[in-house]
Amino acid sequence: MLRPLLAASTLAVALALAGAATTGARAQTEATPAAQAQFSESHLALAREVVTSSGMSRSFEAVIPQMQEGLLRQYGRNPALLEDAGEVIRELRPEMDLQRRAMQNRAARVIASRLSEEELTAIAAFFESEAGRRYVEVQPAILDGLISEMQAWSQELNEYLQIRVQAEMVARREAQAAGGGAAPAQQ
Repeated sequence: MLRPLLAASTLAVALALAGAATTGARAQTEATPAAQAQFSESHLALAREVVTSSGMSRSFEAVIPQMQEGLLRQYGRNPALLEDAGEVIRELRPEMDLQRRAMQNRAARVIASRLSEEELTAIAAFFESEAGRRYVEVQPAILDGLISEMQAWSQELNEYLQIRVQAEMVARREAQAAGGGAAPAQQ
């Protein structure tokens, strides 16, 4: 008795949220230049190929499992609800595949709005090459390394900037004191 009721209510809530999200997303998407632009099917196909072959789609494909895990955590205190929610999530897998493809299409439209078919052909060829496939393979590690380096650089730059500003301010105060109060000229 509880399982069908929970499944039906969860599905109703999911459909209501999807409807609201779709309406909001549609309004937002319609306002974007990428959504308004018209592209040939070959242009969009090339853009979708670049989204996939470049590894770009990995970043938003991870969103669905994260959302599903978060939802399951909400039901985690009640084993019966957790089991039912898990079952509903498994049943929604085909719909989630459609959602994933919808995001790939959105990304393709954004790319197509900024790159010509000729450019996308060259980019797709690169990602199909051995070097391109290797780049995509190591891209997550590269990004992790870049994030670490950016954090270290930001800290070093912050310290450097603080030291330089303090040193310059001290030098200006000393110059004012030595020169009888005249401030140095601003550049």
